[in-house]
Amino acid sequence: MNIFYNQSVLKQFLILLFFIVLPFPALAAEEAEFLSPKISGVNSSVVCPTEDNCQAVFLIKGKNFLNSNGKPLVNIADEWVEVVRASDTQIVALASPELVGKVPIVIVDKTLHRPTMSSTDGVLVKMFDESVDVALEVIGQTSDGSRYITAGPRYTDPLRVYYRDSYWTSGMILMIEPAVVRDQILLLARGVEKDGSTPSAIPVDPNGATMPLWKDHYDSGPYFIMMVYDYVRWTGDTSILDEHVGDRTILAAMEDVLSHLETRDTNRNFLPEKPANSFQDWLDNVPRGGEVLYDEVLYYRALRNMTELAEFVGKTAHATVFHRHSLLVRYQINNTLWNDAKGYYYERCENGKCEDRLTNEMSLAVLYDVVWPENRERLLKSLEQLETRYNSSLMYGDWGVVNIYPAYTSTKAYFYQNMTDWPFLDGMNVGARLRYGIGDWYYPMTSWWKFFDIHSDEIEKLPEFVSPIDFSGGRSQAWSVNPIVSFVRYGLGVDPAIDGTYTIKPSPIGQVDIKNLSVRGHRISVKLSS
Repeated sequence: MNIFYNQSVLKQFLILLFFIVLPFPALAAEEAEFLSPKISGVNSSVVCPTEDNCQAVFLIKGKNFLNSNGKPLVNIADEWVEVVRASDTQIVALASPELVGKVPIVIVDKTLHRPTMSSTDGVLVKMFDESVDVALEVIGQTSDGSRYITAGPRYTDPLRVYYRDSYWTSGMILMIEPAVVRDQILLLARGVEKDGSTPSAIPVDPNGATMPLWKDHYDSGPYFIMMVYDYVRWTGDTSILDEHVGDRTILAAMEDVLSHLETRDTNRNFLPEKPANSFQDWLDNVPRGGEVLYDEVLYYRALRNMTELAEFVGKTAHATVFHRHSLLVRYQINNTLWNDAKGYYYERCENGKCEDRLTNEMSLAVLYDVVWPENRERLLKSLEQLETRYNSSLMYGDWGVVNIYPAYTSTKAYFYQNMTDWPFLDGMNVGARLRYGIGDWYYPMTSWWKFFDIHSDEIEKLPEFVSPIDFSGGRSQAWSVNPIVSFVRYGLGVDPAIDGTYTIKPSPIGQVDIKNLSVRGHRISVKLSS
């Protein structure tokens, strides 16, 4: 028997039931609408294992039946029934035989456990609160209840999701409600092409418009793999790897990504090459062809993530292949792109010619253990030349950390992607310094925020970039949560390994008290001092 529900009647009943039964937190608790369950269909039948032992079995299909607050409850005709199995999209429940054909009500705890931070450092507290706010603001829902994560208000026409923005934003959302990240992974998997190439973005609507500029971005595939890896280590939920999107699993899509990037290695030195004058990564306003350090580091990171995931789920042969390949990639990055005379990497090499330019992206080589340990401190020291407080060649005084130096000649300096301060890049820099305790992490952490705070309205928060002359950096841009995420992960040590273990570190900034972080199915609080 197939039964579909009347939405308005169910809503009225649910509200009444909540007030009467109160099975969950007090009425004053903040709730998240994106945690609301959606029922798409119900099938019920009577099953009798023995002649005198019959039960009604309900198969309830829909969305958002699970979240970090726990399992769902099911009520049928004022009777609480037994839930024997529940996933995000399906519930199996047992009830009295006379209830067959009745309409079930699914109730989940929609309480939003908003992370909070208190500290003697007021700037970090404000940054933390704004980062939580923006992370929540960019969560949307489709008509069937599926959640998605946008890049921010600048990138909603057409309504779309980006791979790189999703990755850096997910760091905060994993701490709030990891079920949203799970939905984003399933959505992004749709965009991975059959050959493993991955676009910059995809429309939320599967029939929505796309842009030619989105095609085959070299950082998107690695970010997809990294997002799945982070989701697994923060939740322990390996079932995501076996989820099917189209005719393949998530794990198969991840393997296709790496296979595609391997085919881009045309000179067979283990480093994929971008086409000449390519705009196919985050820096999509500046042509960068050849072996680009940023893309190569992400490729290495994706290989390491796949190694750990394969080992964790018992695919040891796969893990061995990924591991060996990653070692060759790391060696070649350092052999090909390291500029020992300068103490930093070339930005890129193409056809035997290398581009000598400092980029804030280079901090990823420290954060993700690409640079040889003996060069780690030299590299971070070199990156101080990007700080306007030190580099007298940078104009307009002390206002932040520029993304590159010297400027590109193809576009105007101090505009958009050319010698401006991008917080998501600062988060990489902060993470590298905090992870290894090298140099001043506080300046890249806060300088952009302080500059923006002075030059913006009180209600504005988290721009995509800042510049002393280009004020088009947008507002509430999601991946600008990355500096605070790095503070929590690498400054405080709340950064679980694939087996769920992590080690809390002494606070790098004095008294810190953070509450309501979601880690491996638990809500934790961290109270620290130096």
